[in-house]
Amino acid sequence: MLILRRLILVFLGGILLPGCTSLGSHILSNPNNYLSEAELIDASPTDLGFENRKFCDLNGEKCIPYLFASAYSAEKFSKDQTVYYNLHTQSGDVESSISHRMTPDTFGRAKGTAILLHGYGGSKEAMMVTAFYFRALGMKTILPDLFGHGASDEEFKFATKEHKSFSALINNLKSNQQIEAPIIVVGHSMGALAAINLLQESQDVQGAILLAPMLRFDKASEKYLPYKLPTISQFISQRMLNDIVESAMNDAGVTLSDTDIIHKIKNSKKPLLVVTSDKDSVSPSNYFSSLSGDNVQLIEFNGRNHPSLIAFSTEDTKVIESWLYEMIFLQQ
Repeated sequence: MLILRRLILVFLGGILLPGCTSLGSHILSNPNNYLSEAELIDASPTDLGFENRKFCDLNGEKCIPYLFASAYSAEKFSKDQTVYYNLHTQSGDVESSISHRMTPDTFGRAKGTAILLHGYGGSKEAMMVTAFYFRALGMKTILPDLFGHGASDEEFKFATKEHKSFSALINNLKSNQQIEAPIIVVGHSMGALAAINLLQESQDVQGAILLAPMLRFDKASEKYLPYKLPTISQFISQRMLNDIVESAMNDAGVTLSDTDIIHKIKNSKKPLLVVTSDKDSVSPSNYFSSLSGDNVQLIEFNGRNHPSLIAFSTEDTKVIESWLYEMIFLQQ
């Protein structure tokens, strides 16, 4: 609430000043400071079995903070213990409650590694709820911060530049025998853009699940502002928003085509699962309806808002696992 009040004052003041575009560009390019999402889990990662790690490339120029966790082991659970989450989110007038319980007798049905990428304004910790499912399935999990988010010291780049560093991280963990195939990448919202970039960059990544993927950024900003800042959005014209987006992207050295996920999906030859919802105002299902191909599967979870698509309900997992087994696990 404090951040929202500060933003309202900043924007209302900025609208009357010549530097409004620069001000808006600064806010857009600093999601950690102004547009961070609420924490989904009120617990320390280490208490939940995650290790805090950092990987730096050979030159030490790019460093990636990330969480790492192994698959759950049934031997470490009593017969009465379970892994359970109950996620409640609200976006506008759409409320979503997602729950799923996993018992030790269902652990370890598969093997592999899942790389989980959060969305705009989020952090690696947001993906812990997604990791619970994959850890119970039998997979190791890697949860990095996107540039300019969480504990990252890198400049924000609209999720267009991380893939080379993420690929180097995979190579490092693989060479040290800390992860195993098959390797998939799962991205939510803006993280879906980083996910498909990584899918194309790394030969080791075999498929991707894109959860409520981010639209091309000019279109994404039109949807995102009313979702995140409904009061402020009333004072920003379409022309002003276009100027803000153009300025922020120019400063980051990023083009609109760099953020065009539809084009990237169409050019991908690897298996892709695209998950949307009929109630997602930020990433509408109809934006992706033109996608087709033997390697692309579209599914729609009804009645779900944008942030809730980070997690799977019990019914959702049946769809997710069907795709995983057909397109990933049985291909090994």
